[in-house]
Amino acid sequence: MANVRITIERRVKRKQAREIIQVPDLLLSRSIPRESMQQTCCYQASKIDIHMSRNFYCYSILAFLFVGGSPSVPHLHAMQSSPQERMFRSWDKNRDGVLERQEIPPGPRKIFDRVDRDQDGRITLVEHLAATASQAGPPTAETAGTPKRHTIRQSWDQEKAGFDREFFVHTPVERVSGAASKSWPVTFVFHGNGGSAQRSIGRWPQLLEGHLIVAPQGYQRSWNISDEKSKAPDVDFFNLMIQDINKNYAAADLSRISLIGFSNGAGFIFRLLIELDGTIKITNAVPLVSSMVEQQYHDQQFWKRANDSSTHYNRKVVPATQCNLLTVHGTADRVVPYTGGMRGRNAKHLSAQRTAYAWAKQQGYTGNLIADKAGTPLSKNIIRYNYEGAQVTHLKVVDGGHGLGPASRQINELVRDFVRSNLR
Repeated sequence: MANVRITIERRVKRKQAREIIQVPDLLLSRSIPRESMQQTCCYQASKIDIHMSRNFYCYSILAFLFVGGSPSVPHLHAMQSSPQERMFRSWDKNRDGVLERQEIPPGPRKIFDRVDRDQDGRITLVEHLAATASQAGPPTAETAGTPKRHTIRQSWDQEKAGFDREFFVHTPVERVSGAASKSWPVTFVFHGNGGSAQRSIGRWPQLLEGHLIVAPQGYQRSWNISDEKSKAPDVDFFNLMIQDINKNYAAADLSRISLIGFSNGAGFIFRLLIELDGTIKITNAVPLVSSMVEQQYHDQQFWKRANDSSTHYNRKVVPATQCNLLTVHGTADRVVPYTGGMRGRNAKHLSAQRTAYAWAKQQGYTGNLIADKAGTPLSKNIIRYNYEGAQVTHLKVVDGGHGLGPASRQINELVRDFVRSNLR
């Protein structure tokens, strides 16, 4: 069984080596930003439990792949992807980009709740691949680095005695040969609700080579935006992380900071852009699959809270941060609706396009909202809305769910290109 599996994996790798993804007419905002004033188990979970769960899930998938069946996904993308991704596509019967419990075969279904890291009743491709990550092959020079754990002590109403907030730092591979001072751009990656900082690092060190990757852990696995469990002072946490990185990583260039966030992590990016006081320069921000909640933007004004423990946004604010902004959202998202509306019982969101337009106006755009039909197709299911002169771009993923579905790989590459192009 082991020999068969290794042979098939090698064949897949050879296929992947020949794969070339072309993106037509890619014209994302690349201008230099204006002068600025400026969803995995938690880290504390047992490592043994994580290892056993992952191995059981991988064994179930591999047994189905190489003994019990073969993938039946008809489209080219699936045929060029990894065995784990092809299996995800074959299970995703309704092609919505997420797996529900009844779509998964009985064996792997037993650990559905462990793989469903954000506990939303659906498994995204990201969660699926994280659960099968141990099958990705032996470590290489690019993947061998182990993120370093840091802590920052904070106290607030939920933790009056103090609490050690975690964040993990992955240094570039070039560290072995030394690095010039201030040579590493710094990229923060914010996990979604229920997510894990370490797991959120994922493939970003390979996609953004030469970057210092920073992955913070949200309190109670969430970021404090509206109705989350956490009421932690997260903006203060971000400021303290910047201070710690400046102190401990001489090669970190804190004049070139990028923010990438998924779902609840994207919501935290919006909060940072609204509430940072301008002393920290943000070059790029990429919120994925979330929009602002209406509490943060209404009556043509941005708002923040006087007290992090409250859900009441009661202070008008003019954001001090201006940056290159790329928002990405799928039209079939059933967690944060693309057209706006309720997420759960208490959180009401703006639409994805209204969110991008609000930021475009904040950054100097004087025109009207770009009509839905006026976007520029980049591919069959990705449409671009570019607010010229405001450094704001929105990507609509047609039929993309909360995990963005088949477009997720192309989106990762678009994000990579966007971040890189604006740091040159």
